[in-house]
Amino acid sequence: MRKLLATLILIAICGILNAQEFEPLELVQKVFTDKKFAKRTNRFSTGEYKGHPNANDLSENTKLNFRLLAKSENTAVVNVTILDSLGNGIDTYAHLEKDKKWKIEAFRALAMTGFMEQALLEMEKMTEEQIDTLIQKDNETFKSKEDFYKELKNIKLTLALDDTIIEHFDKNREKFEELKNELQNTEFKKEEQSYRKINLGEQIKTDYKDLLINTISTSFNCESCFEFVIGGMIDNTVGYLYIPKGENLPKMNSSRLIMLREIGNGWYLFKTT
Repeated sequence: MRKLLATLILIAICGILNAQEFEPLELVQKVFTDKKFAKRTNRFSTGEYKGHPNANDLSENTKLNFRLLAKSENTAVVNVTILDSLGNGIDTYAHLEKDKKWKIEAFRALAMTGFMEQALLEMEKMTEEQIDTLIQKDNETFKSKEDFYKELKNIKLTLALDDTIIEHFDKNREKFEELKNELQNTEFKKEEQSYRKINLGEQIKTDYKDLLINTISTSFNCESCFEFVIGGMIDNTVGYLYIPKGENLPKMNSSRLIMLREIGNGWYLFKTT
């Protein structure tokens, strides 16, 4: 009788564990912090995500921060900030889908950063004399040392953690607002039939390069939206998006808009791939 009772209790416990469901943030935290749980991530994986990376792929001194970026009825995105012992790291994004329960569908980060990282290393170790020589040889790219150091700061910001990129915006919020107001009050030359994705940089007076912005354009998201791209490679970009209140926010997805984080007053940090 005791054996039968113990068996029934064990079956009940297993049933509870198998039926256990996690909310998106809780699930991602378990996958990246619980090494035993991470060994059975196949139960919570779908699509291209095959269970890696997870807690067992990280070094012992890794520090993790988690943030829920968005959640709808069937999709969610969780930001995972991965830091080493020195505070250096990378922001990554777990994309989740829900059928009967939440599962991780894809894992993303800003791609094609290797070239920028190499350029940053080379630029940081250059002497003043070497910079002068570079400017003399290639004055199309850098017309002055100011241009050189501005590009250096731009690359650093492109590769920075999301919190750092938002800190840059908050520090210069007044200037960004002035720039946005100028865009809204300027009648642009529309050389294309569509107003979407037109480069606006040459049609305004503000020197937006001082804000470490490479390009400004209209957006596919709405007629009165603007994209302020900091940098990136090809379609892998990072920047700020302005969307007036009342406009529909674009939905994040693992194939294009991999992250969107609200800054406030219609401003957002975005990354694409």
